Order: sequence, then C-alpha cells, then structure tokens
Amino acid sequence: MFIYDKTSLAFIQKTEIFLKEILTKAGISIRKSRFEFQNYLYPIQVVVFEGKEWGHFNPNFLQIGLNRKLIHLAKDSVVRDILQHELAHYLTHILFKDALPHGKEFHEVCERFGFPKHISYATLDLEEGNLSKEGDLQSERVLEKVKKLLSLAQSSNAHEAELAAIKANNLLLRHHLDYLNLKEERIYMDRFLMRKRKDSKISAIYSILKHFIVKAVISQGKNSCCLEVSGLQTNVKLAGYVSSFLDRELDHMWEEAKKNHHIKGVKAKNSFYLGIAAGYDEKMKITKMNYSEADRRALVVAEQKLDLDTRMIYRRLGHSRSGHETDPMARGLGHKKGLNLSIRNAVETGFGNLYLSKGQSL
Repeated sequence: MFIYDKTSLAFIQKTEIFLKEILTKAGISIRKSRFEFQNYLYPIQVVVFEGKEWGHFNPNFLQIGLNRKLIHLAKDSVVRDILQHELAHYLTHILFKDALPHGKEFHEVCERFGFPKHISYATLDLEEGNLSKEGDLQSERVLEKVKKLLSLAQSSNAHEAELAAIKANNLLLRHHLDYLNLKEERIYMDRFLMRKRKDSKISAIYSILKHFIVKAVISQGKNSCCLEVSGLQTNVKLAGYVSSFLDRELDHMWEEAKKNHHIKGVKAKNSFYLGIAAGYDEKMKITKMNYSEADRRALVVAEQKLDLDTRMIYRRLGHSRSGHETDPMARGLGHKKGLNLSIRNAVETGFGNLYLSKGQSL
C-alpha cells in the first residue's frame, strides 16, 4: 500500500532529485520529470510504500518504490544506493524486457553505467549499510535525534510521548525539505483488479466505489490497467474487499442474466455491467436522501477533504468516456440488478472502525 503525507512527499521530492543526479552522473539526459534514453522519454517517479522490501521497480507503471521505513532509518547515502539498485532494474527492463531480476543482464547494466559493485547485490542489511557510510554526518545526526525521539514516543507519559512524536516528525520534515507542523492524517493508495486493458466491468466497479468515501482512478500503463484507490487506510482496505467481491459477483450476475433472459454478446455484457453501476448509483442517491441534515453536511465535508488530500497523489487527472455501444435491454436488466445490489458485509476481524457515512448501506 502506498502512503502520502507531508513527510512522505518531502522524501519523494528529495529522492527524485537524487535520482536525477544519479542519471546525470551515468550520462543520461534529464528532461524535467523524465529522462531521455534511446530517443524515448521515461518518467522519473518515486512512490513510498509499506512492506518488507526496501525498494522495488514496477515495470507496469515505470515507478521506483521506496519503503517508508527508510525515511526514519536510512542515511541519504544508503537511500542513494537503493535508488541506484532500482534504477538498474529500470534500465534493465528498458534494454532487455523480460530479463531475470538479478541475472547477467542486470549486472551488465550496473557495469555499463559505472554503478559500484555493491549496487548489484540482491539484498541490503540496512544497519550495516548505515554504519559503512562515512562522512554522511548530517544524516547521521538527524537519525540519532529521530531514534531518541521515537523511543520517547513509546513513553507511558501521554504528554511526553505526543511531544516526542511531533518533534521527530518536524525534524524529519526540516531534513527532507523544510516542511513544518506534521499534524495530518495520512492518505493511502493501493492498486486493485490488474487487467491488460480497460473494460466495462472495471468501469462499473470504479463507479460503485465512489460511494465508499475513497478516490478511485482507472490507471492505465503499458499493457496494464487497474483501479488505484486512495483515502483513509480503513476505507482503502474496505474498497479492496468490495472490488474483489464485485469482480466475482458481476460475472455471476451476468451468467444468471444470460440464462434467464437469453441475452449474449460483448455489447450486451458491457451494457449490463454499466447498468448495474447506474442502478447502484440510483440506490445510493435514494439512501442519502434519508440522511439527517447533519449527516449530509458531514458527508460533503468528508468528500471535499478527500478531494483535497488526494491532490497530493494526482496533480492532474484526465477524463475519459466510454465508447461502448449500448444494448437497452441488457442495460435495463443491469439497472434493476444494481438497484438491489447488496455487498455482503464480510470485513475481516479486528478491521476497526470503517469511515463510511452514517447509515450507508453496503
């Protein structure tokens, strides 16, 4: 799951600067937010995620991912090493496509662009990496201070713990681009329903998810398409469950409709799926009409804040319209199904409070 907050954004901006410096040193030209290689332009894009690995390269979206723990635990020189390693994967993908992750092609790329030998290693001991770097005194001082503050943040004294956490975050912000006052909720983003291309089912699920106080975006990469869903962590997790459920349920509903109403064909199937989305949308509009005035105001505020927060992730968003021809009968059948669609409430144990608007029906 990807994370966006002031600290993460400051870290991303800094690491993208590092990445440009590494590319320039390797003799590769920079064009604002892209680099030029073999007469093509490729994006320079870093994301921050939660997970077990320190970094990864995503060939579908041409992104380098860095573990959020690096913000707190790694010196700048170690971060640069990880960036070089993932950039080597990026360049290997461009040059060799389906090469093995750390095969001979990867080692050839490291050698070709003059990366130090340790960059080609498949694993990194972060503590050893931090200790092996000399002369990175600014990062060293910041890390020591942050470690002390984070240990105080575990204090049983609530006031002392809160102050320590705030100081640690502010220190990181100053180090990573002079940002101040980290007192906001994080925005999380995850990807669901990977496909080779956009289809009517993913469009229908995208439309339904807007009723779960998340920002859904249909993201299309090279030979890939998925739903990118962002919002509060609990809402994003719930959206993942809803997406998975609908992916199966819409197919089941289509098979039932084919059998009972003798309809078939791609046009009918597309119309049926989009009809379900339209029916569910109508159902939710009717549901929201029964909200109290206070609940309606709260929902508007929540949706406006979500739009504002997700601008951290998406500076610009394009709009696309479906080019599918419509089968009126199939769309009508789908619309009726959508009006009665009920998403089973099977949220995992211990999931915590779900940030849905009061009274919202699944």
